[in-house]
Amino acid sequence: MRAVFFDAGGTLIHIDHARVAAAVGGVLGRAPAVPDFVPAEYAGRDAVEQLMATNGTGTDDSRWNAHFRALLAALGFSEHEFDLVSAAIRAEHKRLHLWSVPAAGAAETLAALGRSGYVVACISNADGTVDRLLERAGLLEHLSFVVDSGLVGIEKPDPRIFRLALEQAGVAAEESYYVGDIYPVDVVGARSVGMVPVLLDPLGRYGSRGCLTTPDIPSLGRRLVSAKHAA
Repeated sequence: MRAVFFDAGGTLIHIDHARVAAAVGGVLGRAPAVPDFVPAEYAGRDAVEQLMATNGTGTDDSRWNAHFRALLAALGFSEHEFDLVSAAIRAEHKRLHLWSVPAAGAAETLAALGRSGYVVACISNADGTVDRLLERAGLLEHLSFVVDSGLVGIEKPDPRIFRLALEQAGVAAEESYYVGDIYPVDVVGARSVGMVPVLLDPLGRYGSRGCLTTPDIPSLGRRLVSAKHAA
């Protein structure tokens, strides 16, 4: 294996749960506990999967709405309460992008993968600014390049965006891992071109999905670095 490609939002950089909680609390007078967001995120991803199963890929806005509506429902908030706080969450996102917290150990893992000889890059569904988000998170320096759907005009799971990245990296699909957090976007898309998909699964709930999983970025990095050294 010669390359490891990563998704950005939800994989290398996460939602700032504390800021979402503050936005909710500012409107409703009660806020969800920040540690409860990790299990609730599974509900958000499930909602996006269901949306895509019934409505194609949907739009960024529809996926955002589905994700946060289900996320807050899992945190104990009603549909009506979501409607009340949605504008505040969007305003906080507009003020400063909510996907702004680097995954724990991501910088060190990306650097270790690069030192081990892997091409390390990012393929993201984004708005043309993901390189800036990754730079602010301290991750961009450890990536060979970033393919941003907002700049190339193609979104995952369209196989063309994966092929663009493979061509830029100069590697074959079967020599490459792709790491992401949403099955129909990341696993299905990567598999469609012959890449080996890895699904981020922090609580170990995706064992039946028929693909490699990892609880976090550092765990995967250690496995891949060890494999490289063994080879």
